[in-house]
Amino acid sequence: MPNWKKGLITAGLAIASGAMPRVAFADPVTLSVNTDTSLQQILNRPCVIGDPSCTKALAFTLIGPQMSSGTLSSPTYTVQQIRDLVGGDTFAIGLDLNQAMGHNGGAYDLMQFTLSVNGTILFSTSGANSITPTHPGNGFSDASIVGFNLAGFAPSDKVVFTTTFAGPTAGREQYFLAAAPSVTSPTPEPASMILLGTGLAGVLAARRRRAARAKK
Repeated sequence: MPNWKKGLITAGLAIASGAMPRVAFADPVTLSVNTDTSLQQILNRPCVIGDPSCTKALAFTLIGPQMSSGTLSSPTYTVQQIRDLVGGDTFAIGLDLNQAMGHNGGAYDLMQFTLSVNGTILFSTSGANSITPTHPGNGFSDASIVGFNLAGFAPSDKVVFTTTFAGPTAGREQYFLAAAPSVTSPTPEPASMILLGTGLAGVLAARRRRAARAKK
């Protein structure tokens, strides 16, 4: 077997075992924030971050009372847990606001929302989004965060949701899971992007060039 092939196999095994550090990652998949979307929160759409009224079907992070801004992360879930709850790989996060409409028009600033897989941010909103309530009351979303796609990940991979926000003026918000019909990611599967980000493709190309020169 040519030496470059042996080296590639060794590198691949090292990556699979975690022994070889990933030298670079592709940029996170960009999530979109769609306003005025009415996703109903029901028993099979539990919160990942929210208030005490959230369904207890899934462990979630409780937003502190009178928290005017901050960053909060959900508990750690497995990919399979999320797939079972949303019925597949693609899904959305519904954001149900609880704002005082007489204060700044009820504006709520979603500074960033991310999804990390195995400790690396692979999905993220870009820039801050100012959202105002369009469906007063509990149980329906005022916005949705879309573009999540878990295709290609192992069932046991660990996922964590994180929100950074500012501007709450009344009760606590709810970030809940929901199926996302017709929502697909226009980018390659995140698992494939990670492999590209390792530079393994570059290593392969360089070794092939060296092998070709050696034969001449």
